[in-house]
Amino acid sequence: MSEVQGTVEFSVELHKFYNVDLFQRGYYQIRVTLKVSSRIPHRLSASIVGQSESNSVHSACVHENAVHSRVFQILYRNEEAPINDAMVFRAHLLLDGERVEDALSEVEFQLKVDLHFTDSEQLLRDRTGTPMISSRTLGLHFHPRSGLHHQVPVMFHYCHLSVISVTVHAALVALQQPLISFTRPGRGSWLGKGGPDMGPEQPLISLENLVFGAGYCKPTSSEGSFYVPSENCIQHAHKWHRDVCLLLLQAYRGLRLYFLVIMRDIPELPHMDLEALAVEETLSQLCSELQVITVLTLSLKDGNYSTGLSQFCLPHSMPVTEVTSFPKEKE
Repeated sequence: MSEVQGTVEFSVELHKFYNVDLFQRGYYQIRVTLKVSSRIPHRLSASIVGQSESNSVHSACVHENAVHSRVFQILYRNEEAPINDAMVFRAHLLLDGERVEDALSEVEFQLKVDLHFTDSEQLLRDRTGTPMISSRTLGLHFHPRSGLHHQVPVMFHYCHLSVISVTVHAALVALQQPLISFTRPGRGSWLGKGGPDMGPEQPLISLENLVFGAGYCKPTSSEGSFYVPSENCIQHAHKWHRDVCLLLLQAYRGLRLYFLVIMRDIPELPHMDLEALAVEETLSQLCSELQVITVLTLSLKDGNYSTGLSQFCLPHSMPVTEVTSFPKEKE
C-alpha cells in the first residue's frame, strides 16, 4: 500500500473567559491540546501566534505540544477576563495513498480544553504544577474539502461553573511524500496515549513507490538512465497526481469561500484579497503539464529526440531558436 503524508493545520483562539460561579478566587489558566486517534500514524506540533519570547510566568507558552494560555486572576462572580491567545496545531498524518480524501475524513480529531487553578503565586512558577480542576473535550468533525470553522462556548463542570469562548479553524494545507518517520502504535492505543505495545518506526517510502504504486520495481544499473516504468505504473502516477491536485484545489476553494463569507458578514475587518482559482481549469492545466513531461520522457527513451523537444517546447512561449542560438565570435 502506498502512503502519503497529509498536513492539517488547526488555528485555535481563546477569546473571553466568563466566571459564572467559581468557588475560589485566585489564578486560572486554560490549557489546550489537540488529540488524534492513534489508529492513524501521526506527529503533532504546536505554536503560539504573534508572541515574542517571554520568560514571564503569566505569559502563554507551549509545553509538550500543549498550549498554556496566559495566567489570569479572577476575583468576582460574573467577572469577564479577556484572554485573546491564538495558537496553531499542525497534524502530520500518514494516509493511504489510494484513498486520501476518505482517509482524512475518517481521522478522529479532538480538542482537549483544561481549566487549571491555584491560589498561590509561587505555584505559578512551576509550569506543570498548577492542578487541573475541570476538563472538556470537543470532537472536531473535519472534512478535507470544506475544512472546519466553528466558534463555541466551552462550559466547565458546575462545581467550577465558567465558560471560555473558543474559535477553531482547520484546513488541509499539504499532501506530499512522507518526509518524517512515523511510529505505528500497537492495538488498544487511542488518541495519542501509546502503551508498551507501540510499534517500531517504519522506514520512509520512496517517492517512486508512492507515485507509481506498489507494482513499481526500481531499475537496475544495467537498464540505463532512460528506464521508463510500465504503462500501468504511468497510469497510476497520472491518476494519483490528478486526485491529489483536485483535493488540494478543493480545499483551497473551501477555505476561500468561507473567508469571503466572513468578509461579507463582518465588513469592519481589514480587507484582503485571496486569489480565485478555477478548479477544473487549473486541474486540466496541471494534468496537461504532466502529460507533456511523460511524452518527452517516452520520446527520449525511444531515441526520437526531435519529437521530444517539440513536445517540450509546446507550452513555452520562448522559441527553440532563442534557446539554441549562440553569440558569434568576433573575427
